[in-house]
Amino acid sequence: MLAWTKVRDEADGFDLVEHPVPLPGPGEVLVRTRATSICGTDLHIWAWDEWSRANVPLGTITGHETSGEVAMIGEGVDGLTVGDLIAVECHLADWSCPRCEEGNAHVCEDGSIFGVHQHGAFAPWFVVPAVNARPVPLGLDPALASVQDPLGNAIHTLTGGPIEGATVAVHGLGPIGLFAVNAAKAMGANKVIAVDWDNRFRMDMAADLGADLVLGKDDDVVERILEATEGRGVDNACEFSGSPAALNNAIRSTRMGGFVNVLSVYGHQMTQVPMNEVVFRYLHLKGINGRRMWSTWDTMHGLLERGAIDVSRVVTHTLPVSEFKAGMALAGSGECGKVVLTFPAW
Repeated sequence: MLAWTKVRDEADGFDLVEHPVPLPGPGEVLVRTRATSICGTDLHIWAWDEWSRANVPLGTITGHETSGEVAMIGEGVDGLTVGDLIAVECHLADWSCPRCEEGNAHVCEDGSIFGVHQHGAFAPWFVVPAVNARPVPLGLDPALASVQDPLGNAIHTLTGGPIEGATVAVHGLGPIGLFAVNAAKAMGANKVIAVDWDNRFRMDMAADLGADLVLGKDDDVVERILEATEGRGVDNACEFSGSPAALNNAIRSTRMGGFVNVLSVYGHQMTQVPMNEVVFRYLHLKGINGRRMWSTWDTMHGLLERGAIDVSRVVTHTLPVSEFKAGMALAGSGECGKVVLTFPAW
């Protein structure tokens, strides 16, 4: 099979390379790929930054936000059949360390990431542990099924604080932030405030997805949020941007005893945090990583099955996988929502 592979120690550095079709071992399934969406992690690998060089071996087939059809089942697998449409939970756990045993397999002490530390899904075929192959809600289009990883990130972040009847701020309107706006409204938030810098395309999308107030670089973010919340601040602030200034804004505009949930990664520089604000205002500051396995997936599937969220509004572009490099350029431009690469059906 031909697969997009990181082969050169440089920005881009991808080629279509021939690989053998993998075979599933015990506890694994072989999946024929239907769609793989482009993630911010993929853009980091494309840019070949310090994190990527330390984590992604050259010769790796990348891509981890994916859906496909089970094509072959390894020994000892129950609960899946050939032909099932699945999406992948990309955190691969050992299921035996203390973190897994306490219910935090998404931060397994010996874990790895599909499509980062081992071959992924910018390929027509891939192998994954059967437990990581999650059947998708009936009727969900494969292209939309591929975005459950980032949608789950949004939902996991939101559920770090109150949602129903609450005021929620979403800082950073990349695709995950846009999913969070839509999901917060679907989960009963009373008011959703969306904050970006100057990406008017995505700010307009946030308004279309239900944000009650959209703020940008021309606003005093903290002042405007306080004005919109009777001077109290929001109940639940979610930081998706990776900007230290946005993290400070989120902390300073959250109510006494409120919740600040941080999915972002801030690079390798030290990020200053106004800790006196955290302490004296009794804030709950929480780091978020991936999706809870499996409560986040259960919540997400419930929303999808009820039609409470419409991920098609965030997926703005679908391209054939042959246009991988054009898709990466588009995703990096910011003039889009989610970009999905599709593979031929059977």
